Amino acid sequence: MIKGLVISAAEENDKSAYTHRVKMLAKGLTDKGIHCDFFFMPDNPPLNTETTASVFMPFWLSKLRSYDFIYCGGEESAQSLFFCKPFLNGRVIVDIHGDLIAQSALHNELTSNGSKTSASPRVRMIDHMGKTVADHFLTVCTPQLNVLISNGVAAEKSSLIRNGVDLEQFKPLDYLESPEFAFAYVGEFQVWQGIDNLISAFELLDPGCGKMLLIGFREADQVIKKLLKDKFAERVKLVDRVDRGRLMALLRSVALLMIPRKAHPAIKHAFPTKFAEYAALGRAIIVNNVDETADFVRDYNCGFVSEAAPADMAEVMMAASKTPVSELSAMGHRARRMAEENFSWPKIWSDYFETVTRLISQNH
Repeated sequence: MIKGLVISAAEENDKSAYTHRVKMLAKGLTDKGIHCDFFFMPDNPPLNTETTASVFMPFWLSKLRSYDFIYCGGEESAQSLFFCKPFLNGRVIVDIHGDLIAQSALHNELTSNGSKTSASPRVRMIDHMGKTVADHFLTVCTPQLNVLISNGVAAEKSSLIRNGVDLEQFKPLDYLESPEFAFAYVGEFQVWQGIDNLISAFELLDPGCGKMLLIGFREADQVIKKLLKDKFAERVKLVDRVDRGRLMALLRSVALLMIPRKAHPAIKHAFPTKFAEYAALGRAIIVNNVDETADFVRDYNCGFVSEAAPADMAEVMMAASKTPVSELSAMGHRARRMAEENFSWPKIWSDYFETVTRLISQNH
């Protein structure tokens, strides 16, 4: 039996999209007969400190050498193998979760109010070490795949493996004749998600364009939640994180789902999981022209594409709010088809299984 090890930079009980992808990719291999063990670095001190993990990982070398392949969830986990790589028997797969350097630069820009716009030396070091150990790269989007190839990675040493959606859990929602909410956003409320742009755009809209539903507030988001309530009053409904059943019930009364991300290399080289989930629900989607989701919306004619400035977003939102429900419903059907053709887990598992087995065969 082929044996693989999955190394994660997050703890086992983490609920992020990162961990969901890591676990779901492993599930696809397990279901096809490849045994996968998990190794969660934060749960195994002293590997819980990223910058020194590579120094201590050799203590686990005998375990690492027993696997046919090692999957690393991002450069953060891959860099831990830096000193072990020459002694490994299996191939190392590094799953690039976006552009790590660009993400660091964006984080520094936002937290310094624009006074710092470059990535930290620590992140640059992790990125370099993580990519050095890779025998094969995975990425979620075409733009980043192209960047890898342009940077010298051979095309046969990189694969496009999308983020997936469970089509049985996220089922199509029929449109109501008169949806209560014109727009909805579901997810996190960090600045890099473009929430400030969404707020500014909605503020420019005539109240007659409809109400907005925002779902996903955590304890740390209560300040922004109060700000929104004070600013928009009855024009918005603000809901904390909910289970999937409650989520579906709320989204049944929504016409358009939104992803208001900003323009930045960190965004361009990512692919939001919520896009596949939105599409699976059979809803028309409004995205900004900042990443590959815009290409999908255009290709499938399943929503609207806006530039990322609030004024442009407001103009598109206004036009979308005036679109007949019958036309939005047709867009929603095309969105569901898009999800079925591109983002179903069985398709992604098949692609990933083929990548892994081909890589292992090259090692024998």
